[in-house]
Amino acid sequence: MTGDLAAQLLRRGYLALPHEHRQHGGADVFGSSVLGRRAVVVRGREGARLFYDTSVVERAGAIPAPLANLLFGRGAVHGTDGATHASRKRMFLDLLDEDRVADLATTIGRDLERRAAGWSGREVVVFDELVEVYGAAVQAWAGIIAGPAQTRRTSRRLAAVVDGFGGAGAAYPKAWLARWWIDRRARRLVAQARSGWPEARPGSVVAELATGPGAGLDARLAGVELVNILRPTVAVAWAGTFLARDLHAYPQWRALLDDPEHRVEFGHEVRRTCPFVPALAGRAVRRAQIADTTVEPGDLIVLDVPGTNRDPDHWAEAERFLPERFAGVMPDPFAFVPQGGGDPTTGHRCPGETLTVRILSETARVLAGVDYEPVTDTAHDPTRIPTLPARGLPVRVS
Repeated sequence: MTGDLAAQLLRRGYLALPHEHRQHGGADVFGSSVLGRRAVVVRGREGARLFYDTSVVERAGAIPAPLANLLFGRGAVHGTDGATHASRKRMFLDLLDEDRVADLATTIGRDLERRAAGWSGREVVVFDELVEVYGAAVQAWAGIIAGPAQTRRTSRRLAAVVDGFGGAGAAYPKAWLARWWIDRRARRLVAQARSGWPEARPGSVVAELATGPGAGLDARLAGVELVNILRPTVAVAWAGTFLARDLHAYPQWRALLDDPEHRVEFGHEVRRTCPFVPALAGRAVRRAQIADTTVEPGDLIVLDVPGTNRDPDHWAEAERFLPERFAGVMPDPFAFVPQGGGDPTTGHRCPGETLTVRILSETARVLAGVDYEPVTDTAHDPTRIPTLPARGLPVRVS
């Protein structure tokens, strides 16, 4: 054991777990501690399979409240288990079904295309542009009526919440301020919809949470779950910015991205390789065995997400950017875990993954037709969680 893992993550960011694996001789499974609690760190397909075994691991109480409540909100679906998780997750799966997310992704593609038409001859920051386009589209789709200024403000605050979840410097208190503002606004939107003035658009996310499947939730918690539709959509801007960087780095893919299947392959490889969540945590509820390590009830189980997505035992040439690895292949649900593992209908895999795939496909389609050149170094800081290409990837569009 080389010290508290939480402290290592705060200090080293995405470099922490690779460092710890090296300190343990490259083992896929090793013991550690998190804030004084015994932890077992796992990576790879078998580690993910254990982590997503709901008979062994539950989420309640696993993530420190100052981080969980900031990112997900107090009482959110992410920290529930059992019947509560299943029923709440069913609501999210219905809200994010194929037809609904197809409409949202199409809107994002159309809006991004219009926005990009105005970039000619200008310098733009890719991340900022994506935050505003994704944020405006998901708010309108969810049934939130607001003027352009308030819509932009909400989009930026949603991004600020995500930007602070890793506890990086001034981003953390800024994230809490944004979280307070957003939760208050979401609670008010639900309360107004329940009062009937203004009336929520029938079938919209706001209506469903106010008077549909979410009617049993109090206004505060229904507002939290509304934010858990909006925030992850805006968070796709992190992957979208890395996609823009990778598209510039591998220009041979531009000509291929007219094909929707190639766009999906490219997006999958971006998600496999770009850093976002460095680890996920759960709490063991019964004894289990993995490799030569015994997991005891009460232990934390920490899944190394980037280490699983780049596990050389599963991925050939794991460190190379090769979108063609996904040609005609459905990703393994326990080896490919950028948004969690396993089955989204029964476990904790993100119900919005289909939407993420579609948004990145539309983003790739639009950016493939834009001639841009980064104006700064495109490297990212691996010690900061979450990270981005420098300055959000400013580019000059010709």
